[in-house]
Amino acid sequence: MKSTGSFMIKIRAATDADNEALIQLQANCPQGTNLILKVDSSPDFFARSKSFKDWSILVAVDDGRIVGSAAYAIDDVLIEGKPVRAAYEYGFMVDPKERRKGIAVSLQEHIERSAKKKNLDLLTLAVIEDNLPSMNLFRKMGFEKVKECATYSLMIYKKLKLAQEANIRKAEEGDLEGIVSLINEMYNGYDFFHPLRVSDLVDFAQRTPGFGLDNIFVFEDSEGIKACLGYWDCVKVRRYIVQRFSSGMRIQSFLLKTMGMFADMPHIPGVGEPLLSYNLATLAFTDPAAIAELVKYINNIAFENKIHLLQVAVDEESSAAEVLSKFRLARVGTQIFIKSLSGKKFLHLGESKFYVDATEI
Repeated sequence: MKSTGSFMIKIRAATDADNEALIQLQANCPQGTNLILKVDSSPDFFARSKSFKDWSILVAVDDGRIVGSAAYAIDDVLIEGKPVRAAYEYGFMVDPKERRKGIAVSLQEHIERSAKKKNLDLLTLAVIEDNLPSMNLFRKMGFEKVKECATYSLMIYKKLKLAQEANIRKAEEGDLEGIVSLINEMYNGYDFFHPLRVSDLVDFAQRTPGFGLDNIFVFEDSEGIKACLGYWDCVKVRRYIVQRFSSGMRIQSFLLKTMGMFADMPHIPGVGEPLLSYNLATLAFTDPAAIAELVKYINNIAFENKIHLLQVAVDEESSAAEVLSKFRLARVGTQIFIKSLSGKKFLHLGESKFYVDATEI
């Protein structure tokens, strides 16, 4: 328990009984600056975390009321070719009425104590480029920026014509070993990637709400599988509701609607409407043309299901970014921060490409 000004903050593990209070806290903490979104994870706040193998959600409690929350997930990764036990932090929220009282600091300090007890080597987190208060907070707590990646939001506005639709099919059980090999080959040498086994992919598909092996597709020709791509239906986990636009976004929305009278254009939902997205997952390929066809294929699935965006986080120096940048998209820069806990030195971290997991958006 920590005293913060005139009140006492208790940090503890979240329980199922906190579900409704966490959903309400989330509703009170909209995200974004240009496009302000309310996040709704009902009916199960914990569903988003179930995609991780080993996760914990914390709550900050004042006089029996939840006033903040944060989460972290533990995984084994490779950095500079060396095994590292790392915790990815996410989901920081503080009730707007209770900010500037040290609640976020208390949550972070609790995470660090827990991480040290679990002999973790490293903490890592991602901050959107214009979230200066969060950047300043984590810098003060010893984090350093090591990389800038980006979240690409591919805009769904029409069906896209496929060049070789017959070569695309749902993945089958017999494909899993080839898919895992393709993923391992593509991301070999990326920092924060750890080679997968078939059982890892199966476990992820089984534990992740809104995802399954039926969500994975392959592009195959006479030489074998050239690309694989899946989509995580995040609408099953959380929904974003448009609350308001910045003045610049209002102008952009008006222009898109006007231009849409004469040509197919992306649709930006209005205030009070949901902004629906899929996250791209299991993205790997040996042939750029093959993965481009798979992106088009999933675009068309999303179009049929009235989804607005396909989202994926990438290192912009990667071959995946090169392919995806040819589609119509919006880009949001993401700063990657780390903090070493074990004294391990990462002298060249940030020089190699970063692997960003689909669950970390």
